[in-house]
Amino acid sequence: MKKVDDYEEIRRAYNLEHKSIRAIHRQMGYDRETIRKAIVNPAPDPYRLKKAREARVIGPYQQRITELLDQSEKQRRKQRYTAHRIYEILQGEGYLGSEGAIHNHVCQQRKKRKHREAYIPLEFDPGSDAQVDWGEAEVEIAGKMVMVQLFIMRLN
Repeated sequence: MKKVDDYEEIRRAYNLEHKSIRAIHRQMGYDRETIRKAIVNPAPDPYRLKKAREARVIGPYQQRITELLDQSEKQRRKQRYTAHRIYEILQGEGYLGSEGAIHNHVCQQRKKRKHREAYIPLEFDPGSDAQVDWGEAEVEIAGKMVMVQLFIMRLN
């Protein structure tokens, strides 16, 4: 598994040491396409499924779960369906899968329903505010690689 440090090492070899992609491939053993990605991107791409997995057991019941969750939202708080109650209802309708699968699906559906983007746009008059961040970087000083602390300030 490639990490951010691996990508940094590849970029350092390419940009600072001026090594070719072929030389980096020979030295570090990474695929040339991976090296090209590391040169362009600061971090590895997160894992993504090429296509969605088929939910074989729970698949036919997903619409019913959505209906039950819709009904549940209209009920009083104490009367709403829990994932366990939804599992019992579906079991009565012929569901043969696990209760954990129902819990996972209900949890995902509830998160989707609750998720709302919340942010406050920051707008300031020019020069009236600044953003500050700390960081660290490895730099060469007097022929030695040294870890230094960075103070970065951006005037808005």
